[in-house]
Amino acid sequence: MAEQSYAKHAHRPRLTTIAGLFTILSMVLLVLFVIRYPSIGSIGVFLLSCGVFTLVWISRAYTVRLQDRIIRLEVHGRLLRLGRDRDFGRLSTGQIVALRFAPDAELPALFDRALADNLSPDQIKRAIVNWQPDLYRT
Repeated sequence: MAEQSYAKHAHRPRLTTIAGLFTILSMVLLVLFVIRYPSIGSIGVFLLSCGVFTLVWISRAYTVRLQDRIIRLEVHGRLLRLGRDRDFGRLSTGQIVALRFAPDAELPALFDRALADNLSPDQIKRAIVNWQPDLYRT
């Protein structure tokens, strides 16, 4: 397994970033083209690039939202198995997503601290001693 820690856990999907950059670049070029050569065709192509940009943005947003739902299910199942799921609904999605990195040995105490002290996701991640990697993010 690859090693992860607080310092090395951020996930930056390269292909989405590349698609976004290409789309923004094409939009800038098409705006210049529409200004220089206004026509129904040039406006149509610009609107098409706006649609592509929207699809790139929506696909990433939907992927992250679905992943958050899966993480919520996973952490809820782990807490249920540990007999600690009673106050699960009091945590925000960000807090739950941060708890996924905590191993089962640290999860109950960190869960209690997150509830009692209303820890931010960043504070939760920093409090984890033995980082449990998440290698299946998209």
